[in-house]
Amino acid sequence: MIGVLIALAVIFAVLSFLMHRSADRDEERFANRPMVISNPAEDLFTNQKYAIVGLLAYVQGASALSAYSDEAGSIVQSTIFSLGLSPKDVDRYIKVSLNHDPERNIYRIVASLKEIRDKAYLYDLYHKCRTIADISQDLDTIGFVNDVFDELDII
Repeated sequence: MIGVLIALAVIFAVLSFLMHRSADRDEERFANRPMVISNPAEDLFTNQKYAIVGLLAYVQGASALSAYSDEAGSIVQSTIFSLGLSPKDVDRYIKVSLNHDPERNIYRIVASLKEIRDKAYLYDLYHKCRTIADISQDLDTIGFVNDVFDELDII
């Protein structure tokens, strides 16, 4: 009986150590995020870049007005260009994301955007998304953009 208790104590100690180590890694990973995004292609991680692409694609595609708007297209293209992603990779990401659960994609997008510590960069992204949403004239899209950035504590 005592041997079993000792074995359980050892197992719990090892699990506790592993969980603490995992938490340290997560903290370390977020600590390495830059406070100011001066060059998105270099300062952002891949998941953050694709989160931005996914968000812009969702907002632009919400309505035919924004999907075919030169202004919205220009905002999306210039932002994607600033991220340093190839058009081929962006197309592949969008095609793959269309086959996934939209709610799960939005959750991933928001989780990745939460890792960005530069509030000014996120506010600029909000302004871009809101401009595209306003072009769409779709109240649900405008509400969605506001909800996402409210969750990020930007508005």
